[in-house]
Amino acid sequence: MSNTIVLISFYSPKSLGLRYLENALKRSGFEVETVFFKSYNSIKPKLPTETEYGILLDFIKKADPLMIGLSVMASPYMEVVYELNARLKKSFSVPVVWGGVYASISPEECMEYADYVTRGEGEGVMAELASAVKNGTDVTEIQNLVYKDADGKVVINPLRPLLQDLDAYGIPGIGGKNKHLIDNDTMVDGDPQVTSYSYEMSCSRGCPFVCSYCCSVAVMRMNKGGGKYVRFREVDNVIEELKQAKKNMKKLKVIHFWDEIFSDDPEWIDRFVKRYKKEIRLPFEVWAHPLKTNTELIRKLRSAGLYKVVMGIQSGSYHIRKEIFHRPEKNESIFKCDDIFHNEKVPQLIYDLMLRHPFETAETIKETYEMCVNFKLPFELQLHGLSFLPGADIVDKAIEMKLVTPEAMRELMHAPIQKQFDYHWKFENSDGRINYWYDLIFLTQFKSMRKAVLELAKDDLSPENRKRAAELVKKGGKLARARYWRHKAAIVLKGTLKIT
Repeated sequence: MSNTIVLISFYSPKSLGLRYLENALKRSGFEVETVFFKSYNSIKPKLPTETEYGILLDFIKKADPLMIGLSVMASPYMEVVYELNARLKKSFSVPVVWGGVYASISPEECMEYADYVTRGEGEGVMAELASAVKNGTDVTEIQNLVYKDADGKVVINPLRPLLQDLDAYGIPGIGGKNKHLIDNDTMVDGDPQVTSYSYEMSCSRGCPFVCSYCCSVAVMRMNKGGGKYVRFREVDNVIEELKQAKKNMKKLKVIHFWDEIFSDDPEWIDRFVKRYKKEIRLPFEVWAHPLKTNTELIRKLRSAGLYKVVMGIQSGSYHIRKEIFHRPEKNESIFKCDDIFHNEKVPQLIYDLMLRHPFETAETIKETYEMCVNFKLPFELQLHGLSFLPGADIVDKAIEMKLVTPEAMRELMHAPIQKQFDYHWKFENSDGRINYWYDLIFLTQFKSMRKAVLELAKDDLSPENRKRAAELVKKGGKLARARYWRHKAAIVLKGTLKIT
C-alpha cells in the first residue's frame, strides 16, 4: 500500500499552512508530495487550463497516493476547488480530504464533495487520518475530523484542545524535491519559494480582535473552551526558521511577518530583537494595530530592521469601524500611531482602507478623507472593497440590514474568481459622491497633489471638479507604480548589504 500523501494548495506557492501539514505528516512516517496549483495574482487570477489539470492528474497518477489533501482556505477560488475535486473523484479511488479555514467553518457544505473534512489546526488530525486510512482502522474517534457514518449522515467530531506549545509543530518545510509548481501549462519541480527575494512566516496563531469582516472570529468561537486562542512561538524557534530560510534561499532579501498582530510583549520583543540583529540582519515588515502599537515597540523593531508597517484602519468613520466592522479604536488612537511611525522614522508606512461597500455613505467616506488628509506625509494607502467571506459576522449584518438578500449574498460569495476579485478591487458605488471622495482619498498620499486635493474637497458636486479629480487619479496611479518599484529596488539593495 502507498505511503504517499499528495497535498495541493490553490494560488499560493508559499502556502504556509500546507508546509506545516507536510512537516507533520513526514514526522509521522509518511512521504509527502506538495503541489502548488497556480501562482498568486491578486488582480487578474487565471483559471487553470486543461493542460494544467492534465499535468496535475498525471502527476497524481504517478505518485499513486494513499490520500489527497486540498487546502481550502478562502471562497474566491472555490470554482477551481469544485472542478478539481470532481476530476479527482472521477480519476482516483483514494480519499480526498478538505482542510483550511473555509472547510473548518463550512464542514457540512464541504462534505457534499469531500470524503473527509478537517476542522481547525490540521497537523494532528491529518497525521491520524492518514494512519487510519493506511491501516484500515476506525476514524470515528479522531478529533477535528468530519466524516459520513454508515447511513450517510455527516458527523462532526469534537475539536481537540489547541496546542499551546506552537514550537511542537516544528518548522514548515523549506526547499526539497517533493514540491512542485503547476502554472503556465508546465510543472516545475522544486520549491518555488527558494528562488524568491522574500520569505513569509508567522510567529503566532490566532487574533485577539473580533473584526466582523474576518473569518478569524468564527474560528475563535469554534475553538472556545479549547485553551488560549492567541499563542506565540518561542524566539529560538522563530530564529531557527529564519536561519533555515537564509540557508535555503540564496536570493533572500526581506522577511514578511504575516501574524494577524505582531507581538507587543516587551520580553518577547527584547529577545527577538537581540537575536534578529545578531543572526538574521534582514529588513522586515509587520502588520500593526492601533491598539497594539506603542513607541517603545516600534523603536525596538526599527533597531532590528523594521522597514515597513501595514496598519489596517478600514474606515475613517468611527461609526463604520465600531458598529459595522466591530473595531473599537477611536480616531485619537489612530493618529497617535501615525505620530509614532513618523517619529520613529519607519521607512514605509501603509494604511489599509476598506471602502465603497454597501454600508458606506457619502458622509462616512468623507470622514475617511478627513482622516487621510490629516495624516503626516509620507504614507501610502492600500485601498480596496469589502469581501464577504463565509462565516464572517458582516455577512449576517448585511442581510439583517436588508442591504442584500440571502440569495444574492450566497451568489456573491460563490461567484467566479475574477468577479470576486473585481468586486474587491474595482467595486464602484452607484452614488457618484462616494466615488468622488474615494478619488480624493487616494490622492491624499501624494505630497505634490495636496494643494489640488484641498481645493477639490471644497465642492463635491461640481462636474468640473470630478473630471479634474479623475485626471489626477490617473497621474497618481503612475506615481504609485513608480514608488512601488523604487521601494522594491531599495529593499533589495538594503537586504543585499545586510546579508554581506
